[in-house]
Parts: sequence; structure tokens; C-alpha cells
Amino acid sequence: MTYESPNERTKEFIVNIKNYFNQDSNKTLFYKRNTIKIITFEGKEYVVKSFKIPHLLNQIVYRFFRDSKAKRSFLNSRILEKIGVNTPQPIGFVEFPTRFLFKESFYISDFFDYDFEIRAVFNDKDFKDRENILTKFIEFTYKLHKKKVYHIDYSPGNILVKKGAYGYTFSIIDVNRMKFIEFDDNLRMKSLAKLTNDIGDNEFMVKIYSDISKIDINILLPKLQIALKKQGRYLANKKRFKKIKRG
Repeated sequence: MTYESPNERTKEFIVNIKNYFNQDSNKTLFYKRNTIKIITFEGKEYVVKSFKIPHLLNQIVYRFFRDSKAKRSFLNSRILEKIGVNTPQPIGFVEFPTRFLFKESFYISDFFDYDFEIRAVFNDKDFKDRENILTKFIEFTYKLHKKKVYHIDYSPGNILVKKGAYGYTFSIIDVNRMKFIEFDDNLRMKSLAKLTNDIGDNEFMVKIYSDISKIDINILLPKLQIALKKQGRYLANKKRFKKIKRG
């Protein structure tokens, strides 16, 4: 077993995570390739993500050559905390390798009591305060770019939103695939292209981004259109591959 937690109080929870994870009282948030549950420990709620055991080649890769998704989730979240980017507070990770292969792994974070995902805003043209939310969201996105945070899975389901007395708080999740790099205009628009293919929303967002960044919209818009086409092809190929794999 390999584990890490900055908090000694949660050590027993992390070391025995498989026992806690399998309790019937847990609330399951997601169950597909990976499983995500809310687990209560000593009166406090935590989110625990159980990663699917990789295929054989990756069991070797993750055992000897590459950090696991659980470990990357933890390390990236710690970096985000340090640079002032909202993400549920990381509690720890734990891995269960054998001598030669990588097997189960878990990532544990605080539970962030959000109100909705940004996906709900994109999916509903009549969402209350929609234009203001999208404007604030683009401001948040620009700040990520300024802090050199490239979230590879910057999809609408991975941005959580909490409404408070003084506005909206945005928090990013599923951060195991992330790079900390300098942004050029192509990468800025590649990041936006992962959010929606709605023409009106994209035109609105790139206008806000242009206003905030002081980058000419006539430079950004063509780059966004190129990025959207590439994203569309990527998703289509991914869908075809899944069909072939199932068939």
C-alpha cells in the first residue's frame, strides 16, 4: 500500500478506505468507469473517487514509470491550492499495487457543497442569471489561463458552481489530467472549445474573453472556430472507437 495525507487525523480513514468505501450507507455520485461516493468520517463528509483498475499494460506503466491518476489528482490539487485556484480541498490518496502490477487506487477530497455544474447553464437558455454567470465563468477561466493552469478535461461537468451572497464561486474537479504551462492564443481557445458547440454561447464567451484579456476578438474568434472543429472531430472519433470496442 502507498498513501499520502497531510492530515494525521484522516490517516486511519485513508489506510482503511476500502472498508469505508464499501459501506451501504454511502451515497454514490457517479458509477461508470470510475466510482465516486460521499463518505462520512467522524461527522464530516468526504468525496472518494475509486479509479478503475487499468488494463495490463498500464498496470505496469503506473506501477513503475508514471504517477497514478489518484496521486496526480492529489498533487495537482495541492498545486491549485497554493496558487489560489478553487478545487475541493485534497485530503489524500492511496494505492494498492502488487509487486509488479498496479491495481486499485483512491483519491479523497473534502465535499464541496455546490449548487450546480456549469453544464446546467449551457443546457438551459432560460437559466436564471445566465448571462452574468457565463460572464463570471469566463473571468474565472481567464484567471486559470493567467495562472498557467491548463485543465485537459475542462468540460462542463468538471466545473462546479456555488452561489453566495457576493456572487458565484467556481471550483474545478477531475484534475488528474492537467498541465501548468504558458498559454498562447491557440491554447486559450482550445480550452474554451471543450465547453459547448453552441454558436451563440461561443460568440458571447469569446467576446467576454476578448474584453478581459485585451486580445483582439478578430484574432481569437478564428482560432476558436478551428479549435471547435478539431474538438468535434476528436469527439466523433472517440464515439466511433467506443462503438467498435463494444462491437
